[in-house]
Amino acid sequence: MDEKVGATNANNAECSSGCKAGCCCSSNGISKRAKIVVCLIVAIAAAIVIAQGIMQKAEAESDMGQNSSDLSLWSEPVASLASLNQVATQKDVFLYLPLTDQGSDDKIKDEIESAASKAQSQGRSIAFFALDQGSEDYGQLTSQVPAPLVLVINNGCNLSSVPSNVTTETGMSVVSGDISEENLLYALVAASRPTAGCCSLPSTKCC
Repeated sequence: MDEKVGATNANNAECSSGCKAGCCCSSNGISKRAKIVVCLIVAIAAAIVIAQGIMQKAEAESDMGQNSSDLSLWSEPVASLASLNQVATQKDVFLYLPLTDQGSDDKIKDEIESAASKAQSQGRSIAFFALDQGSEDYGQLTSQVPAPLVLVINNGCNLSSVPSNVTTETGMSVVSGDISEENLLYALVAASRPTAGCCSLPSTKCC
């Protein structure tokens, strides 16, 4: 009996001295190889959790970068509505038509950027562009509504051609005259509704 007690105490002492962290020590007779396997499994699981956390953080930063890039789209005016078809399948679009031969108004651009930023903070995906003043679509749109104006396009709209009456087109809304963050956000809501055509210019608050 004394020999068994002595052997157990010696085994415990050996385990305690060889594995201070306690992850692979036991008094139940687990072999050294089994202890190593258990420790490896724990280490691998911890590494996987850390790797997943790093990947999720990278994806979040990538999404933020994509959202930020949406707020810097003034450099190249688009040539037509049709050129926005792919973008409009995934995002709502603010399309700015400045006054002919006067260039973009910085104040209006600031209002558009502010409205886009606020809409994105509420979970919407927004892109915005200026339309080329020399394009055929520019002439067709400004013949219906005087520039400057912003055409607000709900994602999923078919942009193959300019509507014959853009102010009554479902999925679109127009802001002209008072182009402000508030009116742009109202227009965005109006364009998202099946009855978007109920709104007339320059007010977008009727829907």
